[in-house]
Amino acid sequence: GLTFNINHGGKKKSNVKMMWSTKEWSNGEAAREFGVNDLSLVGAVDLILELVATRPMKKGEEVLLDYGDDWAKAWNEHVSKWDEVTKDATYSKSAMILNEIHRVQPFPTSDETKDDDEDEEQRGAVIVCQLLYDEDKIERRRNQDGTRTKVYPWIPHPVAGEVHLKSESAFRGINRVGCDILERSGDEKSGYKYVVHPHMVEGLEILVKNVPHDAIRYVDKPYRSAQHELSAFRHTIRFPDDIFPKAWRDLVGEEGHDTKDEL
Repeated sequence: GLTFNINHGGKKKSNVKMMWSTKEWSNGEAAREFGVNDLSLVGAVDLILELVATRPMKKGEEVLLDYGDDWAKAWNEHVSKWDEVTKDATYSKSAMILNEIHRVQPFPTSDETKDDDEDEEQRGAVIVCQLLYDEDKIERRRNQDGTRTKVYPWIPHPVAGEVHLKSESAFRGINRVGCDILERSGDEKSGYKYVVHPHMVEGLEILVKNVPHDAIRYVDKPYRSAQHELSAFRHTIRFPDDIFPKAWRDLVGEEGHDTKDEL
């Protein structure tokens, strides 16, 4: 299973540990007899590590792994310096925070954010829309300069309808595009509807109307989320040394290696 949601428990609180797979289809015991220079001959299925419980666990109990002493020491140092490091720091709101705010509140139009002094919503995150529209029901809106812009009505997902938008998976498909919100109508009770300008093919200027509130999200700009801040905590979670055969550790004195070489 996935392991990225397993938190650090330290030596006292951890309730799982890493060990080599004992599945019948994984011949890990034989693989660990190989020398380091021959490991390229071993299949990935024979080098699988599993997380196994170290004691009986209750239903709903949090799974905790010991990240190691180095990680714990680095984390404690990070926490001790946090107030000093972030004393004068300013952070823009993340997409997660903004989406929580606008779960009920309406999304701002471009005019409403244009004069925003803090401009937080534009600095760290951008608006995207889940757009499908009916190309057969075209309208034309006259602009102030006399030109006309094509306007199409938004349509729901052909299979799941608007309910599909409740799932975050709806925003990972090909119909997700960046957009500018030009107009908003409705209210919290009746539901907000928007007119948006999608960022599509250059030179193709269209508008999509009747876009529902649930079809809009914020997403973080590349490298602008909290994990990319200079003050973010980063440290490797190391494998415990004793899990590896001695022949694989600290390749000292062997040809082509020195004391700095590690697996």
